[in-house]
Amino acid sequence: MNASLLLPPNEETKANSTKSENERKKIALGKGYSLMDWIRFSKETIDLAGNKGILRPITLNELSKHNMEDDCWMAIFGKVYNVTPYMKYHPGGVDELMKGAGKNATDLFVQVHQWVNIQSMLEKCLLGPLDTSQKVFNSPKLEPKSKLNLEVKKNLLEIPVLDSYQSNQSCNIVLYTKCKNLSTDCLIIDKSNDPDHSNFLILFLYIPSGIYKYYLEIPAAVKENYDVKFSKEGKIEIVLSKLEQIHWWQMCPKLKFSAEKIEESNTGIHFRECMLKSRDFITHDTSLYRFELPSSSKMHVPIGYHVFLRFQTNKELTKPYTVVNESLLEEKIKNENEICFLIKHYDEGEFTSKLKKIPVGSKVEISNYNGSFNCDILLNCSNLYLICAGSGFTPMARILTRSLSMANIEMVKLIFFNKTEKDIIYKAELEKTCQHFPKLEVVNILSDEKSDWKGKRGQINNELMGELIEKCSKNPLFCICGPNKFAEKAKELICKNGHKKEEIFVF
Repeated sequence: MNASLLLPPNEETKANSTKSENERKKIALGKGYSLMDWIRFSKETIDLAGNKGILRPITLNELSKHNMEDDCWMAIFGKVYNVTPYMKYHPGGVDELMKGAGKNATDLFVQVHQWVNIQSMLEKCLLGPLDTSQKVFNSPKLEPKSKLNLEVKKNLLEIPVLDSYQSNQSCNIVLYTKCKNLSTDCLIIDKSNDPDHSNFLILFLYIPSGIYKYYLEIPAAVKENYDVKFSKEGKIEIVLSKLEQIHWWQMCPKLKFSAEKIEESNTGIHFRECMLKSRDFITHDTSLYRFELPSSSKMHVPIGYHVFLRFQTNKELTKPYTVVNESLLEEKIKNENEICFLIKHYDEGEFTSKLKKIPVGSKVEISNYNGSFNCDILLNCSNLYLICAGSGFTPMARILTRSLSMANIEMVKLIFFNKTEKDIIYKAELEKTCQHFPKLEVVNILSDEKSDWKGKRGQINNELMGELIEKCSKNPLFCICGPNKFAEKAKELICKNGHKKEEIFVF
């Protein structure tokens, strides 16, 4: 790109200076293609970039494929623009503009007109930041319309649209998901933990079509108590209250952002530092841990889902844990900025042996949530069986609490396997709960109790399961959690007693 987007001033500092090699070449533009025409056209046209306003990182390899006159991208100052609509408006002509097609054209731009406000001039043509982490793979023959490009564009269109508007008091971010009756736990809000980008807000949207990440630049300080509104039609509105009541039009009429679809991870997506507020023993080897999320974070973890805990000792340690409520019978979390776990300590366990030694006030990293349990399956259930062993009780705790308040569920039976009586989590609380809710039955089964235990004994087997599970249960649902061999055996015995695999959910 060896020509100007705007006409540079004459530089005649030397009387007899000759024209430089890089001096612009001005050509006669057609009627309706002047600078003022471009400004008018760009203001009136909503989607010049062809990306529905969704910004995303562009690799050098992808950039290199858009080097045709009817499909022309270029990078300037670390940002990639689709300059195809600007071709006929360029004062230097199409040929000069094409010198930067499919390339990082920053050097060419600076040689001739570094004073031009390129961000303002091509604001509507912006595709996203240039990702230089990958090298360009040159092929002898470049195909301008490859299948890969079509797939990228298709995926881009799947990303829910984000828009923003503002007043002097607030800035509103709107997500159009097209998903009806979304729950409040479908959205996670975080502030960037990168010191160089502390003014960036990160949104994670969890909807049936996938997980979407939005990275927004906030030009001025806002309060951290975000107000989030959900509509039945699938619109999510996030209200950011400004600390200083001014309009941001001069800084940005619309918030600048990037968006991408991301995949689930077996080790956690996006971690934030959380402070350990308390650690209380529930049994001799199990504690209730209560952590405080950062004030800039907003995350509601769905029932039956887990997150990853991570901290550093002499090496990085990471382990998944299911989120629980602070107490057994509280369905709603008291403090939305807190997150709780029931964690069993193992003397030989590398993670828990270190975790139980960290003092209250220490920081532990906690990831976004992960899981596949859908609470809607409880709506079609009449008889609910919760079958667990040891710490496998943790996902059952919130399911049990929710099910007790549901009129369609007529019977809830918790079949709880442990080694000894002192291992039973929430034993006293469960007994009291049975007194308040006649539809709840708790059956404790111990495999290694030496005392005068009057309850059931043994490990999971066909005789026990045949006795505890009704073969003709009405609309049954079986939830199982425990060691792999325990879960496999439970599933096998449930099917052996005449029930379908579709009626079983294994955590």
